[in-house]
Amino acid sequence: MSVIEEVAGGGNGPPQAMLTAAGDPTPPAATPLVLNDCYFELGGVNLRCLVRHLEVAPENKPVTVTSFCAETDYPGVTKWHLRVNFYQSFDPNATFATLNAAYQSYVASGASVNFKARPYSSRVAAANNPIISGQAIPQPFEYLMGDAGAASEVAIDWNLTAFPTVDNGAVTATGAVAGAPGYFTPSGASTPANLAALSSVTASPAATWAAGQYVITADLLANNWNGSAWAAGKHP
Repeated sequence: MSVIEEVAGGGNGPPQAMLTAAGDPTPPAATPLVLNDCYFELGGVNLRCLVRHLEVAPENKPVTVTSFCAETDYPGVTKWHLRVNFYQSFDPNATFATLNAAYQSYVASGASVNFKARPYSSRVAAANNPIISGQAIPQPFEYLMGDAGAASEVAIDWNLTAFPTVDNGAVTATGAVAGAPGYFTPSGASTPANLAALSSVTASPAATWAAGQYVITADLLANNWNGSAWAAGKHP
């Protein structure tokens, strides 16, 4: 027979299993995730300080077969969604600029936009702080939405092109796609440490990047491709 107690503090914490019955597995030493330090980027832009709500969630669409005997659900198509509630901001590289750039790129060329999230922004990727990433299909979004005297929000629900990637940071970046900022590939790859670490990264495009394009390395500095080598700063 198991004995359950509540942690000290007026019973506000989660219950703790003190003893277990014979044959029961030992509970894991786990801490519930509280999203007060989450990391989120879209199209290579860190928008974590403008995010109120975040979901990377599946939509299961079972096939229902009805007969004289019963109504039975069978596994069907699973769609994945990126659902985010942003606080609207028209500042450079903020909410509107990032969402609009992604949508205009999709309209012009059908390009999806990469996203990346992890539970704890202040920690490096690890088994208990995985990088969750993928490609989303941009759609039109609200420009202004909210009540008088309250923060304006923008809500997106963009389908993913495939199942998201969950990685503990062991994936090495092999490519860098130009942008303002650009992003590293493959999906879920760890950000290279600095300019020197870009020596093994292939730039896309391979020609000289356009003015103002760059990628951000883990030391939070901008770097660009000049057509033959990696250089510090945004491309002039």
